[in-house]
Amino acid sequence: MAREPHHLPHPSAHTVGVVGAVVGLAAAGTAAGVALTRIARRRLDVGWPRAADLAEVPEAELRASDPLGPDARRADRTAFVRADDGVLLNVEEVGPHDAPLTVVFVHGYALSLHSWAFQRRTLGAQLATANGHRPTARLVFYDQRGHGASGRGASENSTIAQLAGDLAAVLEARVPRGPVVLVGHSMGGMTVMGLASLRPDLFGTRVVGAALISTSSGNLAELNFGLPEFLTRVRAAVLPVAAWTMRRRPAFAERTRRVTADLVSIVTRSLSFASADVDPALVHYVDAMIAGTPVEVIAEFYPSLAGLDETGSLDPLRRVPTLVLTGDADRMIPKEHSELLVERLGPEGDGRVEFVVIPDAGHMVLLEKPGVVGDALTALLRRVTAVQAGS
Repeated sequence: MAREPHHLPHPSAHTVGVVGAVVGLAAAGTAAGVALTRIARRRLDVGWPRAADLAEVPEAELRASDPLGPDARRADRTAFVRADDGVLLNVEEVGPHDAPLTVVFVHGYALSLHSWAFQRRTLGAQLATANGHRPTARLVFYDQRGHGASGRGASENSTIAQLAGDLAAVLEARVPRGPVVLVGHSMGGMTVMGLASLRPDLFGTRVVGAALISTSSGNLAELNFGLPEFLTRVRAAVLPVAAWTMRRRPAFAERTRRVTADLVSIVTRSLSFASADVDPALVHYVDAMIAGTPVEVIAEFYPSLAGLDETGSLDPLRRVPTLVLTGDADRMIPKEHSELLVERLGPEGDGRVEFVVIPDAGHMVLLEKPGVVGDALTALLRRVTAVQAGS
């Protein structure tokens, strides 16, 4: 690789670099579901989150723009789980520790556990009153490494295999016993498939159900995000430059996304949501979540996502009831990817796989159509409970 120059680039080269970084950053940030944000957040210490970092502007932005209100995110317990390389993963739980079923939520690329805001409230309330006596399930949410309030690891560990190992660590530490349902959105769904590859023995024994939302088993590098062919070629040309900029000149990349905040927010709206009347507060909420994702993290994970191939990881999922859900207007990971998942997991009519396509919904379907997503997840939990009762 060429050595980084020690002098500032010529103004014309600088302009090209800015444009390339903007396009590339937006492409990288939306590759698995989101664009970048208007607010930059200082990096968390490698592997060790600091209390001061956890109270910075992006968290305040999240609280201010939370669609459920600034005081909506109640947690019964919080904890840090140490991954196998020492990275600390931020975990929040809702519901009793001894609930008969645990549901673990795994968020997407450049998001955080706060992306599950609606599901956290509605499912928590439904499960708490399901039998009129005690909650029927515990909900566990965690931030993937480098995202939200979790720590960062070495760049070479920015892989789906490592994320799968992190999920295994969360299960071992926070759900050592009892049945588990895994719910993954976008990169979170890929993490679930990665766990199936890493620990197939868990599926059908400990893992008794799964939901794969707006996700894919591979071929992400071929996506065009609904762009015309010319712009797709431009994106492909500048992405390597942008990735280099994010990793080698993160301060410059952070300044770039601040300068282009309004443009990037428009991209967020266009590529994350499909409804004509989507609440602008939801777009701002996504923007604020991305604020906690350092540009280096976005750059480090992108190659793993672009080169993803988890088709060989689906066999274990055939052992458990599985929900595949997508929006019909998802421009990041089109519904054809979900259709392929169903085809490989099927047949759909055997009672194991349910396929839900939500009209007028984009990649952030869990925020855009939370009621329908909540109903589908509730139906999955009912199916899991019925299978468990009959076994």
